[in-house]
Amino acid sequence: MSNRSSFALLATLLLIGIGPLVTGCRDLERQVSEGALRNATANGAAAELAGLGYRLEDQLDCRIPPGGTLAVVRVRCVGQTDDGRPVRVDAVAYDADTSHPRQEFVIDVAGQEVMRKHCLGASCRSAASRKISAKPSQI
Repeated sequence: MSNRSSFALLATLLLIGIGPLVTGCRDLERQVSEGALRNATANGAAAELAGLGYRLEDQLDCRIPPGGTLAVVRVRCVGQTDDGRPVRVDAVAYDADTSHPRQEFVIDVAGQEVMRKHCLGASCRSAASRKISAKPSQI
């Protein structure tokens, strides 16, 4: 076998062997990004709801809908208040594969939007948010 053929064979074998590892790393990165956004959304939304006067019956159930990419990660959470009203949280992170993702969180209670913000929880700056004025008793 010539040196050129040996090199080509070695290069092919390396690509075949390393390709799945690179893909596996990207899949792991995606799982970490999705998991982090899912957990942060559940915890942050619960804190926001409590601050608005809503008490949850249980933890929010958050899932990643199919069809996202590394750059766009979506999360949908569902649950209910302690008095039985349905709660839905929609979160999306754009540019999630960069060091400066853009996020949006929308919380609905009983079909009414009660909050829309670019951040959630204690680390959220109030200047970056817009709260809906409806009180829990008005919904």
